[in-house]
Amino acid sequence: MKHTTKLLALLLALIMVLGATMLTSCDSGDQPGADTTTPTIGDQTTTTPAADADTTPAETTPAPTVSKDLVVVKDGDSTARVIRSENAAAASTQVVSAADIRVLIQDKTGVAPKIDTDWVKKGQEHDHELVEILVGNTDYSESQEVYSQLTYGQYMVKVVGNKLVVAGYSDKAITEAARQAKKIIEQNSTEGNLVIPADTYATGVVDNMLNQLPGYENGDFDSTYSCGVGGTLLLLTDTTMDAYKAYLTKLSGAGFTQYTTNEINGNSFATYTNDKYTVNLGFYDYEDSARIIIEPLAKPVGLKEENVYTKVTTPQITMLGLEAFKNGAGNGLSMIVRLSDGRFIIIDGGFTNNATDANLIINQLKEQSKDYLKSGEKITVAAWIITHAHGDHSGMIVTQYGLFKNVIKLERMLGNILSDAERNKAIELDPENRWEAGEGGQSNKLASTAKALGGTYQQIHVGQVFYYADVKLDVLYTVESFAPKICNAFNTSSNTIKFTFDSGDTFLMTGDTTGNGMQIAAKMFGDYLQSDLLQVAHHGYSTHGNDSGMIYAYKYVDPPTLLWPQGKTANPNYTGKGYNKVLFSKEMGGDNPNYKETLLAGMVGDVIICPIPYEVGKAIVTRATK
Repeated sequence: MKHTTKLLALLLALIMVLGATMLTSCDSGDQPGADTTTPTIGDQTTTTPAADADTTPAETTPAPTVSKDLVVVKDGDSTARVIRSENAAAASTQVVSAADIRVLIQDKTGVAPKIDTDWVKKGQEHDHELVEILVGNTDYSESQEVYSQLTYGQYMVKVVGNKLVVAGYSDKAITEAARQAKKIIEQNSTEGNLVIPADTYATGVVDNMLNQLPGYENGDFDSTYSCGVGGTLLLLTDTTMDAYKAYLTKLSGAGFTQYTTNEINGNSFATYTNDKYTVNLGFYDYEDSARIIIEPLAKPVGLKEENVYTKVTTPQITMLGLEAFKNGAGNGLSMIVRLSDGRFIIIDGGFTNNATDANLIINQLKEQSKDYLKSGEKITVAAWIITHAHGDHSGMIVTQYGLFKNVIKLERMLGNILSDAERNKAIELDPENRWEAGEGGQSNKLASTAKALGGTYQQIHVGQVFYYADVKLDVLYTVESFAPKICNAFNTSSNTIKFTFDSGDTFLMTGDTTGNGMQIAAKMFGDYLQSDLLQVAHHGYSTHGNDSGMIYAYKYVDPPTLLWPQGKTANPNYTGKGYNKVLFSKEMGGDNPNYKETLLAGMVGDVIICPIPYEVGKAIVTRATK
């Protein structure tokens, strides 16, 4: 019993001593200048916590991989490989650069290393002991280590472990990184041998615009994409709405100011600007991605708060016939929307070098404005929408704009045209696209045309909203939603826009959007596509390999009225196609419970006018005579 009592007393004394020591430590930790050491390990800096700090182990970045001299070729033999991402498109800069590096090694050493992708079987891992040259954003940890050190406008070439990593976020950065890698290869190769030193390192900024963007957290970088008018799209995958909104806050911290925001069916969009650049962002709910587009400063117009107007007339939608009398060839697209304030929105316009198509529009503008237009006053076109750069859509205005100079005053031309870089990739991917080579990219022509008519050209983006008098325009699809895939057909670059009038009437303009494009719009917006009037996509012609995608989208639209941009010669050959038949009622073999009528654009000189508010059967149809 005595021994037990002594033992308890000893334990109590020990506890009191420890308690006093801990109390002293806590007190000193709260004082300014409390002692905390900061040991440095490699490039990582850690801080030893004070005694009262939360000592739960934090996530730490692993120490950098130890690098070694890379023996790529030795005595005329090589087991090394050049690696690029399995997901890289066939004509992408990453694939081309990887091939170029392999060819250079062969030229300098006489030995060609193997070339492969980063794909491995499920459950397997990459061989970190094998000497490899990793080009672009591969899923190797060595690549990810380098990419974590990069800004979006920077390139880097660096040895990590047994890998030479050639890295950059954009095509421009990858191209420069590959150029630097090739210089390193040339400097270190002889006939039959190539050893790349362990301390190899090269970096620099090649894209000052892209470099303005802060890093995106909680999302995986996928790729960049060249947009029209000098913009770049940054695609992040496996992200969330919370991560996207956190990035908006980060963007504000980087000096950008919020300009607009918009949300549609779980998707969120925003536009930010600084004194040099505009950033358009979108969170795509259906694929958990964020798309960030930075371009030279171009503040959107048509904002709701700026939409002050006086009503002078009634709104209406006009569709003009373009099918030739002789052989039924060619249908094109030419539409006019009259606004209640007397201005107009024009959609496309017709064929290249076709003055007749130009005069069809001019005559309608004059006729539809004669009751309110003052003598000598030009007709105001609030927006001239170009759906895409094919000659039967944009061709007329870029060749015949001179006929409009004394007739209209253009405020803004709107479009989203495939960039020249992406057009060239599309041609390389499929030589059948070569016949369209002159039509795939025309941003410069549209900009100069808009300027000649007194206005400016603006690249539009998904999620943007434009208000003109009594109509709201929602941009629901551009080729940037198809990116980064290479355009399978130039019609995939066509824009889709929904018009909503104050009356409640809705009109879906699809241009020549393909089944791929329409499917993406449907996955994103679902029943928001539902419209009273539908401009049938691509004149009712082919879907470019995705009939099911078109059908999927049309089932959401379910329009009572079809505005069909074909003439009577062509139309019977296409109404029975499965992707068109779905637009009709069940009694007609379709699946559209709302279908009531088809309004055919018709021959050259035919005019279809739908007064708004629109009642089925109340279209004003004027057919031309031969």
